[in-house]
Amino acid sequence: MLCFTACYVIALVCEFAALWAPWATRRWNRLARVVSATAGLVAHTWFLGQRVAGTPQAPLTSHQDWYLLAAWVVALVYLATKFYRAQSSLGLFLMPVVLALVGAAQFASSAPLATFQAPRLWGRVHGVFLMLGTVAVLLGFLAGLMYLLQSYRLKRKLTVQGGLRLPSLEWLERVNSRALIAATLLVGGGFFTGVLSRLSHTNEHNFIPWADPVVWSLLAMLVWLVLAEVLRLVYPAARQGRKVAYLTMAAFVFLLFVLLVTMSADSLHMASPSDAAVLPRLPAAWLGEMF
Repeated sequence: MLCFTACYVIALVCEFAALWAPWATRRWNRLARVVSATAGLVAHTWFLGQRVAGTPQAPLTSHQDWYLLAAWVVALVYLATKFYRAQSSLGLFLMPVVLALVGAAQFASSAPLATFQAPRLWGRVHGVFLMLGTVAVLLGFLAGLMYLLQSYRLKRKLTVQGGLRLPSLEWLERVNSRALIAATLLVGGGFFTGVLSRLSHTNEHNFIPWADPVVWSLLAMLVWLVLAEVLRLVYPAARQGRKVAYLTMAAFVFLLFVLLVTMSADSLHMASPSDAAVLPRLPAAWLGEMF
């Protein structure tokens, strides 16, 4: 973990250095960013692979793993921008998110989620949907932040300071809209696959109840995303400009609320220490239905 975190820090330092780097050295700076990000991504992938090999009964099912997986996806997006938008300063916004997710993983529980009793298929789909939905919300928030910053600079005809280069307002607007659509679909898919898992265990009193705080906070976020998307579709002015940026930034606030509830609330989404201890000794009949 220290290895790939250090690589990401080096990439971020190079991003800041590129703001004031002379034109002759920018090519080497970009190469350093690509190499450090690639090395970090390779080490990150190896680390996650070791976690899978170390817990074959329920791989990558803790909150800590969830944060690290989200960081891996954002790091992959960062590396893609080095080729797709090589001249932009997107890395100044993406890499801090990667490091923040890795940092959050240090405070998250490493105990497997209590939903390991859910059918394997629904449990996997539920987790993947929610993780990708979180990444979509984060990317939408960053696009909205960059849109507001770029709009502010253009309206006041501010000169570009150093090498800070942001994409056009049109490109950022498209990213905002698509991120909002993707977040709505992915969070909705995660919520409803969770519902299917719960319905398959209706008679089990020790399974996650409907009144679980994580369930309600996730439902509140989904309702907001659906309402925001409906507003964007029926109100043409909300499809462009600052309004869609505000919608994605509000979705980010809901995401922070859900993550706070997940980490601090008394929820059955977290396995107790005794559950974690028993996990490797579960009978073979249960292993086929683990999350």
